[in-house]
Amino acid sequence: MTATATTTAATAASFEPAEGEPTAGEEKAENKCVSVIFNPTSGKTDPEARMRAISEALARHGYTCQFIATTKEQGAKALAQQAVEDGADLVAVSGGDGTVMEVLSALVGTNVPVAVLPAGTGNLLSANLGIPMTVPEAVGVALSGSPYQLDLARSGDRYFAIMGGMGLDGKVIEEADRSAKDKLGVLAYFFATARNLGRARASVRITLDDLPPLRRRAKSVVIANMGKMTGGLEAIPTASPTDGLLDIGIVKVRTPGQWLRLLGYGLLGRAHDAPDLEVYQARRVRIVASKPQPIQFDGEEGGHQHELTAEIVPGAVLILVPEGAPATRDANHPPAVVARQTANRRLLVSAGTLALACVAGIWLVRRRRKSKEAASQFPSDL
Repeated sequence: MTATATTTAATAASFEPAEGEPTAGEEKAENKCVSVIFNPTSGKTDPEARMRAISEALARHGYTCQFIATTKEQGAKALAQQAVEDGADLVAVSGGDGTVMEVLSALVGTNVPVAVLPAGTGNLLSANLGIPMTVPEAVGVALSGSPYQLDLARSGDRYFAIMGGMGLDGKVIEEADRSAKDKLGVLAYFFATARNLGRARASVRITLDDLPPLRRRAKSVVIANMGKMTGGLEAIPTASPTDGLLDIGIVKVRTPGQWLRLLGYGLLGRAHDAPDLEVYQARRVRIVASKPQPIQFDGEEGGHQHELTAEIVPGAVLILVPEGAPATRDANHPPAVVARQTANRRLLVSAGTLALACVAGIWLVRRRRKSKEAASQFPSDL
């Protein structure tokens, strides 16, 4: 996702700390240059304000940086490739998931880590990996985070990190375009989903690795490397970006009641146990539909196609994540277990909030009742 903008370079002098001011990691920062691939149209924030916030956060750590803005002629992928050729030790990207994915695609197979400074509408990659959404905290992760070897999925010559899919999810991304997101923000995805819940299922043939094909009528077929969707819902709780496998979810929902049931399982962190969702794991998947279906990759449109193929690329890129982030948990914390634990905590917090609200409501009602009784007795006391 690119847009016309002017390349803005910040000189070393612009971002040096004041004389005598201590800086964190000063020795580490020596001779370090952070190239920031910058998409000025991502999200709804003012690009100049976002640029200043990043510059100030980097300067506080004694780092120099160079902003390289995307243009219609030169996207984030080409800019990232150029940054590596110029000897960048770290490539940071400020943009949405589409921009981030372009940068990751350019750095596959290199040892140059990627730092994500979230600035999009959904920011699903950051949500899945536990990367902070605020600029100062995200910059802190960029400079001191843990390198994390991330699997990517590849479809043809296109990579994706979170989810790709055919059917309903592709239609939602098609309708939640830049214009809709500019007006509604993240709600654009929810409105697009609501409009298309009644969309007819398609006949699909799904081949996993070298196994016999599955034949299904599906509302959507999702290929997941990570499981969390907009709103924090764990759509595919079993998905892990380090297990060397893709998780394939076949959505078979037909009625509103079945949608509600699937949503309930999702809120409990158990979507993979829902009767209306089949989940499989494979290194390669090939989906063939009876007629062309809308396709999406990490929230970017992929056109309408009869066929979608994808394979996992283990340990494709290095990305910086916070110490102790969910993404860094070992095999003793499977994604499905973490999803259930997170859902349980969310339900406990919701239940506690509701209980407090009820207690506060009862207290207010009783207080008003006593006030009225006191007011009615006052004239008789005169």
